[in-house]
Amino acid sequence: TSNMLGGTNLCMVLLSFFKVRPLQTNKSDEKQSPRSCQPKTNVMFLKTHKTASSTILNLLCRFGDKHNLTFALPTNYRFGYPEFFSSRSIKGFSQQNGRLYNIMCHHMRFRRLEVQKVMPADTFYFTILRNPVTLAESSYTYNTFLVPSFHRSASFVNFIANPWKYYQPKLQNSYLARNLLWFDFGFDHNKIQQSFSLILLADYFDQSMVLLRDALCWSLDDMITFRLNSRSTVARKHLSRAQEDQVKQWNAMDWYLYQHFNKTFWQRVESFGKSRMDQEVASLQARRKELENLCILQVRNGEQNKYGQARILGYDLNLNLSLPDKERCLRMILTELQYTDLLDKKQFPRTGSVPKQLVAKRSWQAPIQGLGVNKRSHVIWPLGRFKKKLLRGQGQHTPH
Repeated sequence: TSNMLGGTNLCMVLLSFFKVRPLQTNKSDEKQSPRSCQPKTNVMFLKTHKTASSTILNLLCRFGDKHNLTFALPTNYRFGYPEFFSSRSIKGFSQQNGRLYNIMCHHMRFRRLEVQKVMPADTFYFTILRNPVTLAESSYTYNTFLVPSFHRSASFVNFIANPWKYYQPKLQNSYLARNLLWFDFGFDHNKIQQSFSLILLADYFDQSMVLLRDALCWSLDDMITFRLNSRSTVARKHLSRAQEDQVKQWNAMDWYLYQHFNKTFWQRVESFGKSRMDQEVASLQARRKELENLCILQVRNGEQNKYGQARILGYDLNLNLSLPDKERCLRMILTELQYTDLLDKKQFPRTGSVPKQLVAKRSWQAPIQGLGVNKRSHVIWPLGRFKKKLLRGQGQHTPH
């Protein structure tokens, strides 16, 4: 059956429902051949903008959740961004207790010394880049109404043809309009290669997942993802060679960064072995297809995002599954905000009884990820009643 659950509603239900039973190990995980290395459990991911980083965040959240690892969670979904990261922005952290965390993966503006205060010495650091041409176009489409420099222009092509006509660096959110990757890295090119053991490329996502799996020593199923916070191809603009050159000139620092790490990425692929890479990419894609066939009934265009012109891909989920498969499928499509709420509830359990009805104060913040967000109804289903429906494979239906 096709089930569209309200995005925030689903999250709140999961906060209660999954709390009562631990995540079960999937049989497919157990069947995968054992590896001689030891899985890494201390991981820091610098979540850059518009680089498939939301998809990777879901991967990290699922792994940490399954193994009961401790997350460094922000107090409000991101670590004080766009200000530089400070350990004070971690929920529950104090200098006195000196607590260390297993996983850190939410948006921040990178500051190495502050991160090292809260992560173990053996932490594996990695991040992801994207071709600045497609990244800049994506940032414009997602953030048209959030960035004054963008919404003063008629289109991305119009903006990039004469950016200084529109760009005003002192205006709010101007960092989203130029050299966004460098901004996320804190404008310190000397520390990038020193700090990060692996730098992935969103343009070669499957090859990146193979390299990441090899570095982390995780199972194949740990690396399987569905695209999250991804635009419909209809919304993507195709640029001429001359327009691409204009983007590169405007984002010259990002282009320099990308060229350098594009080279190191393929050097790493060469060391890994081309034939081996081809085989592992094929295995990754085949397993992803299996899980897509299991979990997803239909991929569709969702609603337009709040701050721009992008239409986010969504999923109609198959809930006519066994309980372990149902849990797996639901977790694989949880958005950043939804999974953050789930982990927050797990690490900071509320005392007292659960109210019969919960109010979704941030329903507008949940982007459409195959879950129809009912913006007219802010009341969550009574949890006991919804739990029974979920077990029967039923859910709250909302309009497309």
